[in-house]
Amino acid sequence: MVPSAGEFDEHSHRFYATFETENESDATAGPRALIVGDGPRKLGNSTANDYVLAMIARELKHHQYQVVSHSNNPNSLLMTQWLSDKVYLEPMTEEAVASVARLERPDYAFVPAGKQELGRAIERVSPTTKVVVIEATQIPKNVVSSIPTLEFNGLFDGQVVYQLGVIGELKDQGVGKYQTLAKRYPAHLESYLATSERAISQQETPGLYQVLYQAEGVHEDVSPLTAPDIAFMTKVLGMNLTAIWVRLMIGRFSGQALVKASHEGTTYHGAIYRAHFPYADYHLTNQKSAPATVIGAQIERANKGSEQ
Repeated sequence: MVPSAGEFDEHSHRFYATFETENESDATAGPRALIVGDGPRKLGNSTANDYVLAMIARELKHHQYQVVSHSNNPNSLLMTQWLSDKVYLEPMTEEAVASVARLERPDYAFVPAGKQELGRAIERVSPTTKVVVIEATQIPKNVVSSIPTLEFNGLFDGQVVYQLGVIGELKDQGVGKYQTLAKRYPAHLESYLATSERAISQQETPGLYQVLYQAEGVHEDVSPLTAPDIAFMTKVLGMNLTAIWVRLMIGRFSGQALVKASHEGTTYHGAIYRAHFPYADYHLTNQKSAPATVIGAQIERANKGSEQ
């Protein structure tokens, strides 16, 4: 793997494969973590997913890990040198990812949900690497209903569930239904907080989860917190949820800081999340508004305007 196909003598943090036998990439020194990217820009979770991957990289660097990124998206935030110490600009294939893992032998490998086969390829060539699946990169379910869905959010450390608040859906004025494309915080679910905590505590692995309610008192589903909700809740709570999750995954988590932050209250009292669909800007026609076609989002804060 070489930075410029051997044409020039240069010292770059970016590498890609060639048909030649020379390899100019040496294994990164010190504790290191590999982050596998989410692929090219696309409709849906793409922007939110890239945000989560960038926050993972930043937190790993905070804990003195050398961050090695494997991506085929030249526009990803992971391409920047302040997030990645080394970047392999490679296709998202088992062979390519395994080649990087074989050379780098990372302590941790973070792989987006839906790309578990890449995680297995890493484990085959580097058995000492702990593979962590980034469940947040899944596309949110779009529940369209005449009844608003409530989402209880919590972090499970394997023993304790920490409450992160409740989100409620807003009615889409275009279709006259409630759906996951517009949400408000906070919503209220006081009678079922204990039920929600119990549902999350029954999950097999630690992580960020949400319990969905439609029929009163009956939880419909328990699922990992998705990237858009992580970004929204991070803004709402004034806590970097991705950073907290990373600490949990690498054994650096302390519930004391989370409890203290939650007791101090949120940065502001209310917020509204609205998915963004600038189809005209992309010359797209006949597109239906759904989580799979979201391009961005807007967060409206009480008395403070909005953020894109």
